[in-house]
Amino acid sequence: MPTMNGKSGVLPHEHVIDHHVNSGFVDSLLHPQAILIRKLLTRPGRQEHNQILIDDEENILQALQADVIIQSLFYSGDEMISEKLRSQLPPNTAIHEVARRTCKKIFENDKISRIFAIAQAPRLSKFESLAQIHKDIVVLEDVSISGNVGSIIRTSLALGVGGIVLLSTDPVDVYDRRLIRASRGYLFTLPVVTATTEELINFCKQKQMQLLVTDAQATKHIREIASLPQQLMIAFGSEKEGCSQILKNASTLQIRIPTDKKVESLNVSTAAGITLYNRIHFNQAG
Repeated sequence: MPTMNGKSGVLPHEHVIDHHVNSGFVDSLLHPQAILIRKLLTRPGRQEHNQILIDDEENILQALQADVIIQSLFYSGDEMISEKLRSQLPPNTAIHEVARRTCKKIFENDKISRIFAIAQAPRLSKFESLAQIHKDIVVLEDVSISGNVGSIIRTSLALGVGGIVLLSTDPVDVYDRRLIRASRGYLFTLPVVTATTEELINFCKQKQMQLLVTDAQATKHIREIASLPQQLMIAFGSEKEGCSQILKNASTLQIRIPTDKKVESLNVSTAAGITLYNRIHFNQAG
């Protein structure tokens, strides 16, 4: 048995556990893996290679549980790969150590990650898959801040929502590493669909689904949705503009969250949390 490196359950990079492949030391920006990582930090790079970066063990583990294909794993500095993560990696996963100075240069002004993975970009879900879901679906229209989107995805999963629809979102942006981090990796667990507003409206009409939007001027109070026995498509817009007029016109239900008049608006992730909590009995039934 190799000697532990001063940390319980962790082995230094010179030793390879079982079926995983130690693929060398990345110590230069000219190393092929460094070049690839830098490409994947960009939208064109992710699109070209159909690969994504996943930061941090927690998020990588969530991805593995969702059957995301992890192609290679990296660690740097004093960080080491836990036995839990190693045990869940597919056979022959390439593992690289990255020199600390090289890691800093790779990420430059981006958040530096000491443990991260390159994965094959998972296929996004289609509207047809949502038709098989009998829980509420969350719709985000023009919500462009990754932190908000990721937070809403995490909240949606926690409160029993069945899926997410992102309107006016390029599919390549769904797997932005910032969004993955903000969702704590749960992005890989919920079905996610990208679509236009018109496609969403047509889907709701075809499936006779109620489309709900939040609107400060609505007459119905948010508490009224708690007892509704049917599935809802619940739409949220940007904090500044809210949902588009097209979406409001197509909605079958509009509700408001009462707030103090001194507060102009709520952050969209906060509004989503309040709304979805009011649907917890429907979404977590059974």
